[in-house]
Amino acid sequence: MRKFIGLLFVILMLPVWADPAPELIYLDSMRTGGESVKVTTRIIVDEPGEPTRESVLDVYAHQDGRSLAVYRNDREAGQKVLMVDDQFWLFMPDSKRALRITPMQKLLGDASVGDVASLAWAEDYEVVERTQQDDRTLLYLNARRRGLSYQQIELTVESETQHPIEADFYLKSGKLAKQAKFELVETDGEWVMRGLSLSDQVQSQRTTRIVYDAIEPMNLLDKWFTPAYLLRSTP
Repeated sequence: MRKFIGLLFVILMLPVWADPAPELIYLDSMRTGGESVKVTTRIIVDEPGEPTRESVLDVYAHQDGRSLAVYRNDREAGQKVLMVDDQFWLFMPDSKRALRITPMQKLLGDASVGDVASLAWAEDYEVVERTQQDDRTLLYLNARRRGLSYQQIELTVESETQHPIEADFYLKSGKLAKQAKFELVETDGEWVMRGLSLSDQVQSQRTTRIVYDAIEPMNLLDKWFTPAYLLRSTP
């Protein structure tokens, strides 16, 4: 009987996640369509008095949450970043080992690894509160896992259309890390996410844009998401 009670206690203590919120499912669908895709991504940084900086990556996003970012521009060609669950690895050209990194590792400007590689908010976050502000809805999101870049997000959407407008990202400490404004376009009668603009309170004059130039459904091979393969090859 004691063993049964102990087992029951363990089961009751396991986290029970609520179903993904419709607003987050819609946001993800505007970005990837809920499929396994290749997203051709540009990071563009503009800063007063400085030349524009830019990086180009192909992000292979699996529908199960795994992702792989491969640099395509000449300056960083051959660099790769792999995300599996809460683990991130950086692969450098000609290196014989992968480097463990965090999702907060900067790529360019205010864009971090997690900003580019984590494209499944419906799986990563749960809505814990909603408030209405005129024609907008403010959603308070909590991370489902401790390893995510941001433990809380305040997401603002249009109440009628559920189109994402802006978001505030908070660290584990509760500090505001950065803010984002979403860029949407209508294509063939459907709204899709073109990208987002990032800013922080420290570098207030700098603007970092993550632009999704092309989104292509693709059959992604499991071996592409293994360190052993990526040390030898690139998709």
